Amino acid sequence: MQQHPLDREAAQQFKHWMALGQPERAAAALWKLLAEEPNLPSAHQALARLRWPGPNYHEWLNWFHQRLQPDLYVEIGVESGASLALVQAASQVIAIDPNPLGNPLEVCGAPARLFRQTSAAFFASVPDGCGLERGFNLAFIDGDHRFESVLEDFIALERHAAPESVVLLHDTLPLTESTSGSVRNTGFYTGDTWKMVPCLRALRPDLHMVTLPVAPSGLTVITGLNPQSTLLQERLPLIRQAYRRLPATQAVESPQRLMLLGQNNWAWMADWLSRAGVQSHKQSDAATGHCGIAHPRQP
Repeated sequence: MQQHPLDREAAQQFKHWMALGQPERAAAALWKLLAEEPNLPSAHQALARLRWPGPNYHEWLNWFHQRLQPDLYVEIGVESGASLALVQAASQVIAIDPNPLGNPLEVCGAPARLFRQTSAAFFASVPDGCGLERGFNLAFIDGDHRFESVLEDFIALERHAAPESVVLLHDTLPLTESTSGSVRNTGFYTGDTWKMVPCLRALRPDLHMVTLPVAPSGLTVITGLNPQSTLLQERLPLIRQAYRRLPATQAVESPQRLMLLGQNNWAWMADWLSRAGVQSHKQSDAATGHCGIAHPRQP
């Protein structure tokens, strides 16, 4: 698809004003362009970087892999495999995507199996010997961005959670109302995944959960999973009905009122995980911490 001329203008305006050290002028220029044309991916990406400075979600995925050293990692929605390239060699990978781009396993340095099917089909009949029978340690949900689908992915994953497992939800901080609905109308699109946060905070207070304010659209960290919990499954029809028409207004304008926001900081997150009772899986096995963990540079 050919890039809109205003999208190229957005990228140039952002570069120009940031080079001059004027982020406010950059934001004003981007919003002006979006008022003329609401579908400008470069403008949305730039605004996300202005709103949530610091390490982005990709850098955080790398941090979680290095910090947790998972034995089994599950990723729903792999596309070309950019995030799979971050997996540590000692991990085993289950990758799920009905329409991956090319062969995403080419960039993955760990033993991996790609299941070219929807996550619903995968969990409806988990393949024998895929490794999920022993439970996953880290999972990343980034597939179908509709709230109902993300909720079903979470419910299915929780049944296979190992002790101290962590689930990461992408796209939980919406940038604009036009890019955060259940129907996609723009190139930059986060869907209504954000509804997962108020839903789980209301119905599953037993979970440990925090949302990191990272570009482009947030990353929610969840632990304290309970494979025996059936509450979400039992209330699924009521949940769908209750959250179907929930507007994104408050989540866009005042996310701190709707969800617990953490800090975009490695040390802060390490402390949060420790207080939640989560440590490196390799450390847990060794008990003495002999497994060295190379941490990313502190912001």
